[in-house]
Amino acid sequence: MLHTVKKTIMIHHLLERGELVLAAVSGGPDSVALLRVLELLRDEYDLRIAVAHFNHGLRGEEADREEQFVSLFCRQKGLDYFTKKVDIKKLQKNAGKSLEEVAREERYRFLYHIADKQHAEKIATGHHRDDQTETFLINLLRGAGPGGLKGIAPIRDGRLIRPLLYVGRDEILAFLKKEQLSYMQDSSNSDVSFLRNRIRTQLIPELTRLYNPKLALRLARTAEIIRLEDNYFEDVVRKLLVSWGITAEDKRSFFIPLSEFLKQHEAIRARVVKSLLERMLMFKREIGSRHIDAVMDLCQKNDTTVRTLNLPSGVVVERQPSRLIIRQESQTNNPDDTYHQDRGFEIKVEIPGVIHLDGRNIKTEFVDKPSLREIQSHPETAFLDYESVEEPLVLRSFRPGDRIDFLGLGGRKKVKKYFIDKKVPRHLRSRIPLLADRRSVIWIPGERISQRVGVTEHAKKVLKVELF
Repeated sequence: MLHTVKKTIMIHHLLERGELVLAAVSGGPDSVALLRVLELLRDEYDLRIAVAHFNHGLRGEEADREEQFVSLFCRQKGLDYFTKKVDIKKLQKNAGKSLEEVAREERYRFLYHIADKQHAEKIATGHHRDDQTETFLINLLRGAGPGGLKGIAPIRDGRLIRPLLYVGRDEILAFLKKEQLSYMQDSSNSDVSFLRNRIRTQLIPELTRLYNPKLALRLARTAEIIRLEDNYFEDVVRKLLVSWGITAEDKRSFFIPLSEFLKQHEAIRARVVKSLLERMLMFKREIGSRHIDAVMDLCQKNDTTVRTLNLPSGVVVERQPSRLIIRQESQTNNPDDTYHQDRGFEIKVEIPGVIHLDGRNIKTEFVDKPSLREIQSHPETAFLDYESVEEPLVLRSFRPGDRIDFLGLGGRKKVKKYFIDKKVPRHLRSRIPLLADRRSVIWIPGERISQRVGVTEHAKKVLKVELF
C-alpha cells in the first residue's frame, strides 16, 4: 500500500519537501491510515504534520468519543491538534440542502480555515478508491456529465491532496493491522437513509456479486479516464476562448465569432457556452442543460435576423449575423424599483407582493407553518418567523460590513467572506439581492437564511419569500 501511495504522490506532485500538512483525521480507519502514512513519509519529505478533527455533532456520545480518541492519539505523537464541534442538524434546518451536503461544506470550511491560520501548504484527506467508486455511482444516478463522473481528483486547488485515492478499503485495513493501529468505527456508516451508505452497503455488493468482481477497481479507473479527458477538453476550451480574445479575467460580456464557433464539434460548443455562462451567473446551480441547449438552438438559426435569449440573473444571449454575444444586463420591469447595477439598489418589501429584479421575481406572502421537509426541499424559498423580523424589510444589494448570523458558524459571518468561500466573482456580488431587516441581512436567496428569523415550533406568523 505504501508503494502505491508513494507512486500517487510522485505522479500527481502531491507533496514538496518541507511542507506543513494538515491531516483531516476523524478517527476512522481511512484517516488513521492517512496519518500513519504521512508519519512514514515525514523524513523523506521533511514534513511537518498537524491534525484537524471536525465533530459533526450528529452521533452524540459516540462522536465525542471519536474526538477524544483523536485528541489522545495526537498528544501521544506530539502533533498539533485542532478541533471544532458543530450541530449540523440545526445548521441544515434552513439551508435547503441535504445533511450530507451541509456536513461536507462545513467540514471543508473548517479545514481551510485552520490551514490558512497555520499557514499549511497542504490539506490531506483519507479518500480512497472505494470512495471514488461510490462518488462515481452517486453522480451517475443523478445524471451528471463528465464534470461529475470524473469523481474525486488526487489534488484540488493545488492544495487539497488525497494520497490514498488509488488504495482500496481492504488494503487500508490490512495496513492498519500490520501497523497494529487501532481506530474508531462510525455507526452512521451503516445508516441506509444516506444515499452514499445505500450505495456502499447495497448497490456495490450486488453489482460486484452479479456482474463484476472487480467493480470498484474498474469504476475507479473509468472515473480516472473521464477526469483526464475532461481536463483536456477544459484546456481546449480555454485556448479556444483565448484565440477569440476572451481571457479568464473577462466576466461581463463575451463576443464570439459565430462562424468559428459553429465549426467546432458540438461537444466543444456546449462546453464553451457552459463555461461562459458559469462565469456570469451568481451561483453555478442556476445553469442547467436546458439553458445550454437553448443557446445551442439559437446559434443554429440559419438566417440574418438578430435573435435574443434571456437567461437567469439578467444574462442575455444575442445571436447576430456574424457573432454571438453573451452579456449581463439589468432587466428591471418595475419603474418604481430603485435598482441600479453600478451604484446598488434598495427596494422596500411589500407583503404580499412581487418584486421584479434583474430578470428574476421575488414573491412575498404569509403562509401556514410549513413542514420540515418543505423547508429543506426548496433552497430558493425562505420561510421566516415574521415576529422575529425587525422592520423595515428590504431587498437590497451588498454593502461593506454586511453580516449574517448562520447557525453553527460561530456567530455572525461577514457576507463578503461567504461570497469568497462560495467563489462568487467580485463583480457579481453587488448584483445579488439580499433580504435584510433593520438589524442585518437575513437571507441570501437560494443559499442561506439567518438563524435569527428561522421558523421554529414556536413561530406563529410565517412569511414566505420565493425567488423564481
